[in-house]
Amino acid sequence: MATHTKPTSGNLKPLENISPDEIKQAIDRIMVSKHFAHAPMKQKFLRLICDFHLAGRGAELNEYLIGREVFDRDNSYNPATDPIVRVGAHGVREKLERYYQKEGASDEIKVEIPIGSYEPSFIKVSQPQNLMGEEPVASFSFGAPVPITPPTTAPSPKLRWKYWSHLAAGALVTIVAVLAYSNFSLRQQLNQREESFELYKPVWESFLRSSDPTLMVLSNPPVFRFLNSADPEPVVKKSFPISTLQSEAIFDELPNKSIIRIIPNPRLALTIDTYTGIGEAVGVHRITDLFRTADRSLRLKQSRTVSAEDLQNQNVIALGSVWVNNWSSKLPVKEDFVYTNQVTVRNLNPQPGEQAEYSGAFDPQSGKLTEDYALITVAPNLSSRDVVMVVAGLHSEGTAAAAEFITAQQYLTQFNQRLAEAGTGGKAPKYFQALLKVGVDNGIPTFINLVAVRELRITSR
Repeated sequence: MATHTKPTSGNLKPLENISPDEIKQAIDRIMVSKHFAHAPMKQKFLRLICDFHLAGRGAELNEYLIGREVFDRDNSYNPATDPIVRVGAHGVREKLERYYQKEGASDEIKVEIPIGSYEPSFIKVSQPQNLMGEEPVASFSFGAPVPITPPTTAPSPKLRWKYWSHLAAGALVTIVAVLAYSNFSLRQQLNQREESFELYKPVWESFLRSSDPTLMVLSNPPVFRFLNSADPEPVVKKSFPISTLQSEAIFDELPNKSIIRIIPNPRLALTIDTYTGIGEAVGVHRITDLFRTADRSLRLKQSRTVSAEDLQNQNVIALGSVWVNNWSSKLPVKEDFVYTNQVTVRNLNPQPGEQAEYSGAFDPQSGKLTEDYALITVAPNLSSRDVVMVVAGLHSEGTAAAAEFITAQQYLTQFNQRLAEAGTGGKAPKYFQALLKVGVDNGIPTFINLVAVRELRITSR
C-alpha cells in the first residue's frame, strides 16, 4: 500500500507517495540510533503506531489501546486518571526531534507524531533549490585513470608540453568541479538556515540578529537542605532540628535510602546560592542548544549576582518566576498577566472566555503537581535599547514546558500564528506575553496549551 504524505513547511515537500519499504527502512534507522537504541519502551511505542499505520489501522490508535499494548496496563486501565500514554508520546516526540536535529538530519523520510494524534505521519524530505532559484549544479563523475606506458625514447619538447597541458587542464576541471559542488553545498546550507530562521524569527529575532552575547539569568531559589558534617560552625549555629516524625516522613519520600546513614541527626540549613530548579536547568539546555545551532553565544549568571547594569546594556533571558528570580519583575512595561503572592497568575485584562486568575492543580492523595501555568514575556530592557525575555512557570515544571514551547518546532508554527493575530497588520509584535497551561505527571510536562497572547506596549510603571 502507498502512504500519502502530508503538507508541511520548509524543505519538507508533499510528494505523491512513500512506499512501505521506505517507511520500514526509516523506522529501522531510528531504532538503532543512540536516541532509541537504549529506550525499549519508546521503541515499542513507535513500532506499534507505525505497524498500525502500515496495516491501514492508524485510525484505531488511541490511549487505551496503546496503554494496554505498550505499557501492559490491565482491564482496569483508565486513561483519564493514568496519563502514561501522553507522557510516553511526549517522550517519543522529543526523541524524534533530537534524532532529526543531528543523527537523522540527512534522512530522506521523516517520521512525525502530530500533536493531538497517535497516528504517525511520514514525510519525504526534498532537496531545496539554492538561494537564486537555480537548478542544482550537476555532479561530475570521473572514470578510472588510463595507464600511461612509458615511452621507449625520450619525448620531444612538443610532446612534453602537450602532456603537461592536458594534465593541467584535467586538474583545472577537477578544481572547478570541487568549487562548484562546494558553492552549491554552501548555498544549500544557507538556504536551509534561512528557512529555519524564519520559523524562529517571530520569537527570537531580537536575540539571533544580534552579534553580542545574550545574558541568561538562572534562578537561585532559597532552599532548606540537610546539614552535613562538612558544614562550618556558622552554618551549624543557624540550622534547626526537625522531629523524628518529620524526618521519617521525608525519608519515606526519598528513593535513595542511603541518605539515612549519611544524616543520622537531621537538621535543616538555609542555602541561597547552591540550587536551581529542574525546570530552569532544562530551560538552560534547550535555549543553549538553540543558540549553538544559530552560532550565537550566551553568558550565564546566577540571579543573585545580576545587577541593574546587566539589564540595561544587553539582551537578557531570565529563567524562573519572581519568587526565584528577582529580576523577572523589573520590566518597563505594563503586563496583562502578573504573578501574585498567592502563587497564581492574575489576568488584569480578561478577554471573553478567559479567567481572572490561574493557579496550579495538585493530586489530592499525593499532593503532587498535576497542572501548572507559565508565562513567556518579551519586553524592552531597562534602557529600552535591548530585549528581556522571562520564561517562568508558577512551578519549575511550568518553566521547563515554557522553554520547550519556544524552542521546539512542533509548537512554534502554532505560536507564530497566534502572535501574528495578536499583532498589528498580521505581523508578530516585538513585545508580548503568552500564557500557557501545562499538564504534569510525576514532575514531567505532558501537554502544553496556549491559553492567551497579548501585545505589550512600553509605558512608565
